[in-house]
Amino acid sequence: MAPIAESKPERENRLGRTVSVGSARLPRSANIKLALLMASVLMVLGTLYYAHSLVEQLRQREYRVVKLFSDAVKYYNNSEETPDDSLYRMITHYAMTSDVPVILADRHDHPSVRHFSETNWNVPYDSTLDSARQFAFLKEQMREMDRAYPPVVIYFRDSAEHRDRVIDYLHYGNSLVLSKIESLPYVQLLLGLVVVAIGYLTFSYLKRSEQSNIWVGMAKETAHQLGTPLSSLLGWAEMLRLSASEPDEVKKIAEEIDRDIERLNRITVRFSKIGSVPDLKPQNIVQVVAEVMSYFEGRNMVAHAAGMIAKAPPLRKNIKLELVTDEDEILIKINRELFEWVIENLIKNAYEAIEGAEGAIQVNINHAPRREAVFIDVADTGKGITLRKKNDVFRPGYSTKKRGWGLGLSLARRIIQEYHHGKLFVKESQPGKGTTFRIRLRT
Repeated sequence: MAPIAESKPERENRLGRTVSVGSARLPRSANIKLALLMASVLMVLGTLYYAHSLVEQLRQREYRVVKLFSDAVKYYNNSEETPDDSLYRMITHYAMTSDVPVILADRHDHPSVRHFSETNWNVPYDSTLDSARQFAFLKEQMREMDRAYPPVVIYFRDSAEHRDRVIDYLHYGNSLVLSKIESLPYVQLLLGLVVVAIGYLTFSYLKRSEQSNIWVGMAKETAHQLGTPLSSLLGWAEMLRLSASEPDEVKKIAEEIDRDIERLNRITVRFSKIGSVPDLKPQNIVQVVAEVMSYFEGRNMVAHAAGMIAKAPPLRKNIKLELVTDEDEILIKINRELFEWVIENLIKNAYEAIEGAEGAIQVNINHAPRREAVFIDVADTGKGITLRKKNDVFRPGYSTKKRGWGLGLSLARRIIQEYHHGKLFVKESQPGKGTTFRIRLRT
């Protein structure tokens, strides 16, 4: 059967979704990168917004502290009776312990150097400086504070002249905690950009590495797929020479050669279907699996009879293949060519997992308890898989075999999950005792 050429001006992407040739839709990898970038940007913006909100709350809190002190000064100066010093001192102590730097200047906006500790709070004091330098230092501090916040003007109500007169200016700035938090968004932005850059570069590297493994694996998988029937044909050719005088035997061998030629054609069809939308039709999976196992048994027989398949050492083992099922017919919608490929990969993987000269591979096909699905278990008596490597075996390029390339199980899982909407996983495995792979297909 020759590959069917596409009759529509369309192509399929790697996931099997149809995409028009002129479409501007981005590939999946580009979408993932874009999603990663957008998620990182949103995370950074959310963090910046939260930090900005926190800074504003602290600014309001510190302004209320300064306003409370200015009101206390205003009350102390405007009180017609003797003011309550205890209340004033309590508010002053609260303002001093709030870590907000404050400079109280007179009506001419000059700071006091003589009473430094009483009118200047949370401002560094250098006792080695003379009065002129202390005054210059305070003026510089006032200018720095005014760049951030306008000074609070304290008025005195002149009842005789019925007007307000300025008696003090209150200059204040950010506390040390607020100053640090204000710089936090910039640090977060820088770290966010670094994280985004590292994530993007890491994803790109992993993607390139995976694609490289897939391309190399596909090339070797093609050679391996073609190698099995070609090796069989070499064996049949040798047997044909030995049986030239026996017409019945020649006819039998010719039929087997036809089977191998048909298999070569199937391999071509399989590779042509990768990346395209598969045509799923009801098939008796018991019969499909049985035919695949029959082919393996036939190739094994050729290997023992002719001793010609040096390229496929696993098939030279004395391994027993057994199919176990309670039903002769189980109809499931599958793509026969691709599904056969999955079964072959699982059986080959089981062959290669058996390190000794003898072993057993058992394929069980049964319905789930509620008959909502069908289970196909491929169990071997091989070396087994450790717990931490159960998911690694499906990763493209992963292989523990010297002659492996780590693509068979990856292709098998993709065919089952993406094309047949089922599941392929390691049901159970014990090092030194064997492994069971399970395929789950919905009925």
